[in-house]
Amino acid sequence: MGLEAELDRLYGLPLNDFTAARDELAKRLRAEGERELADQVKALRKPTVPIWVVNRLAREREVDVKRLLKAGEALAEAQAKATKEGFAAARRDEQHALERLALAARETGVGAQAADRAIQTLRTASLTPEGRELLKRGRLTEELEPPGFEALVGMPTPPRRPKPKAPPRKNPQLKKAQERVKKLKAEAERAEREATAAAERLAKAEADLERLKA
Repeated sequence: MGLEAELDRLYGLPLNDFTAARDELAKRLRAEGERELADQVKALRKPTVPIWVVNRLAREREVDVKRLLKAGEALAEAQAKATKEGFAAARRDEQHALERLALAARETGVGAQAADRAIQTLRTASLTPEGRELLKRGRLTEELEPPGFEALVGMPTPPRRPKPKAPPRKNPQLKKAQERVKKLKAEAERAEREATAAAERLAKAEADLERLKA
């Protein structure tokens, strides 16, 4: 088995088996004379619980993860082109995939906080080429920070415009406008969090309904 396949297997193991398997792989590489590779493997950190959940979902929920990857790629493209229609459609696809993955994350038996952090990392990873590649292989090693404000509120970044020259004198309404923008940003972020929470509750309710029907 090649090293890449060994690493794929390593990140697919139960979390409690990771350290022993990593050390065994490093020991074997050192015995084969691959000291540099052995040191690199030995330095691999044990995934956090949220990252273990992400890597597990990448293997066990491939269809939903592929949908998320496709939506993330479409979001990035729409945001670069500043097309609201394409962005809205990709955002709906992203939300649907995240709802299903959020339900699957909770079914792994981890705590609610760990499941939420796993979904945050899934969403963030889907928005960059590097993150999508790691997610495809189920080889994430650390949690990722959430995307910027434009992605949070679901609006594409507008095209850059030349920076206007500074006004010759202070505008008395500037501070008031800045405070209003700040307030609206906070409201938008709060609305996004509430929408995400509502979507997760809906997904759970639908799943409960399906179980009761069965």
